[in-house]
Amino acid sequence: MRRALLIARRDYLAAVRTRAFIVSLLLMPILSSLAIGFQVMTAQAERGTTKRYAVVDRTRSFREALEEANTRRTNVEIVDPKTKLLNAPIYGLEFVEPSADEPDAVQQQRLLLSQRHQRGELEGFLDIGPDVLLVAPRTGPPDDRRSVRFQSEKAIERDFSTWAGRVINDAVQARRFAAHGLTPEMIREAQTPVRQQFKGATRLDPASGKIADSTDDHRIVSFVLPAILVAMMLMVVVLSAVPAMQGIVEEKQQRIAEVLLGCVTPFEMMLGKLLGVVAVSLTIATVYLGGGYLVAGRFGAASVVSPALIAWFVVFLVLAVLAYGSLFMAVGAAAGDLKETQSLQMPVTFVAVMPILLLGTILREPNGKVALVGSFIPFSSPMLMMARLSTSAEVPFWQPALAAVGVLVTALACVWAAGRIFRVGLLLQGKGVRMSDLVRWVVRG
Repeated sequence: MRRALLIARRDYLAAVRTRAFIVSLLLMPILSSLAIGFQVMTAQAERGTTKRYAVVDRTRSFREALEEANTRRTNVEIVDPKTKLLNAPIYGLEFVEPSADEPDAVQQQRLLLSQRHQRGELEGFLDIGPDVLLVAPRTGPPDDRRSVRFQSEKAIERDFSTWAGRVINDAVQARRFAAHGLTPEMIREAQTPVRQQFKGATRLDPASGKIADSTDDHRIVSFVLPAILVAMMLMVVVLSAVPAMQGIVEEKQQRIAEVLLGCVTPFEMMLGKLLGVVAVSLTIATVYLGGGYLVAGRFGAASVVSPALIAWFVVFLVLAVLAYGSLFMAVGAAAGDLKETQSLQMPVTFVAVMPILLLGTILREPNGKVALVGSFIPFSSPMLMMARLSTSAEVPFWQPALAAVGVLVTALACVWAAGRIFRVGLLLQGKGVRMSDLVRWVVRG
C-alpha cells in the first residue's frame, strides 16, 4: 500500500502543477458562464425587434380581435414592469386579402406567401379557414376549412402561432356563447380557473419544533440542484480520469511503466494511479463546490445545500472517480497510442453519460422503480443516487450506504482488471486491440 501511495502522490503533484490543469480548472466555469451569457444575450437581441407575419382571414371576422390583442400585447403584456422595456419581439401583422374559395386559388396564394417567407420578407403566415366558426367533429382527420393553419420553415417559430391560436379561439368561443345568450362578463366569471399552488413537503423544523411549508425558492432550487450536482460530478470525472488515461499511454510509449513494474505489482500501480486521480478530482471539486456555495449564498439558497448533502456528494464523487477512472485507465493500459484510445473509450463514455439521460425520470419520481433500480447499478449509482438525495424526497439511509458499498466493490474489481490488462498490454506495442482481447486478458491474464 505504501508504494501505491507513493505513485498516487507523484501522479497528483505532476497533474496539479501543470499549467494545463490550472487553465482547465479556471476555464470550465468561465466557458459555462459565457455559454449561459451568450444565450441570454441572444434572447435579449430579439427583444423589441419586429417579426412580420401575414394573416389570411378567409372568414373576414378576426382582424379586429387580432389587432386589439396585438396592441395589448405590445403595450402591456411584453413590457417589463421594472425597466419598462420590451422583453419579447413585436408582432407586425400584415392582413392579406384572401383568394377565391377554390382549392387551386388557395394553394396558389399559399405558394406566393411561402415564397415571400423564403425570401425573408415574412417569418411565416397564418391561414384561417372559412368555416372555423363551425364546430369541427371531434374524430376523424382535421378539416382544412375548419382549422387555422400556420406555415413557416422555422421549426421553433411557435410563439406567434400559439398566441394567434389563443386569440382566435377566444373570439370563436365568445361568438358561440353569445349565440346562447351569454354575456362576456358571465363567460369570464364561469371560466375563472381555480388557482393551484405547488409546494414541497410540509416539514418539522428540528430547531424550533414548528411545522412549516417549504418555500417556493426551495422547490425551484431542489429541482435545479440535482442537475447541477450530476453535471459537476460528470465534469470532474472527465477532467481527472481522461488525463490519467493519456498519461498511462505516454508512460507505455516512453518505457517508464516497465521500470515501475519492476518495483510494484500491476494492481499496486493501477491503485496508486487511481488514488492520484481521486486526489485530483477532490481538488477540482473543492474549488467548484466552494465557488458554488458562495454563489448560492449570494442568492439566498445556501440553506438548501446541507452539510449532509455535501458529504454524500464527496463520497459518491470519490466512488464515481474510482469506478470510471479504473475503466479509463484500463483503456489506456490496452491502447498502443492516443489515437487508439478514442475508439476504446467510447463505450466507457457512453456508460458515463447514461445517468444524465435518466435524470428527468429521477426528478419526476425520485423513489420510483427506475430511480431505485438505477441507484443500485454500480456505474450509474453515484450520479443517480446523488440526484435522488438532492431532491426533496426522503431516501432511506440504507439505500445510499448499500449503493456506496456496491460501487466500491465494483471499483476495486475494475482496478484489478485494469492491472491485468496493463500487464499484458504493456508488451503489445503497436498492435490493435479489440474488446474481446480485453475480456480475454482479464479472464486469462
